[in-house]
Amino acid sequence: MGEIPPHADVVAKRRDVLTALSTPTTKPQLVERVDYSRSTVDRAIDDLLDHGFVERRGSEYVATYAGREAVAAYEGFLDRLDAVEAAQPVLGALPPSVDIEPTALHGAEVIESTKAAPVAPLEAATTLGTGATELYAAGLSVLPHYIEEVGELVEDDDETELVLTESAFDVFSSTYEAVCRAFLDADNVTVYIIEESLPYALWIAEKREETVSGIIVHTDDGISGVINNDTAAMNEWVREEYERRRRDADPLD
Repeated sequence: MGEIPPHADVVAKRRDVLTALSTPTTKPQLVERVDYSRSTVDRAIDDLLDHGFVERRGSEYVATYAGREAVAAYEGFLDRLDAVEAAQPVLGALPPSVDIEPTALHGAEVIESTKAAPVAPLEAATTLGTGATELYAAGLSVLPHYIEEVGELVEDDDETELVLTESAFDVFSSTYEAVCRAFLDADNVTVYIIEESLPYALWIAEKREETVSGIIVHTDDGISGVINNDTAAMNEWVREEYERRRRDADPLD
């Protein structure tokens, strides 16, 4: 792993000053704006000038294109770092090899399962999915809460696709035989069976005015938690993951 390049260190250290220079500003104005001493501002501007992040225009200084983009990239890095840290209590239950797109986690709702509220994560995901006209999901387990939702999907005539592991479908068809049969007989439902195990469940709900999606992390002890989001990054990543699993699955005859 390489060392942090000098320009990255300058952006991290001088971020407040660089941000304040989004418009042409004199040094006295900058001192007042960032509430730093004049000597600190002088050193900051010298550093930023040396790296081409700021340029001088008469008595004023302003961020260059490189400076604006550098601070935006750094802010994005911090946002991603915060999002990963917030999701860690749930993602920590997954194998280290599992790869979750970090941009999908930004702004996500992270809900852990607790002894006091073990189904709170599933209820949160269900609430977000309410009103969907199309639902796509890939699952690895069968829970009573899932069965209740399955029944509602059939009754509401929502367009539904499910990718289930073989073991999950075996439990579904044997333990909840009547619901399973109604589900399979419905014209609005398509079921696929996948042989491989899945590291987590995922879902995406298409509504008339928005799209929401999420992942559900299971452990041997039950639900670890959920991560839900309605951003384009999350929806795109979940859709790609779902479609990849569907390509590897076989439609149920």
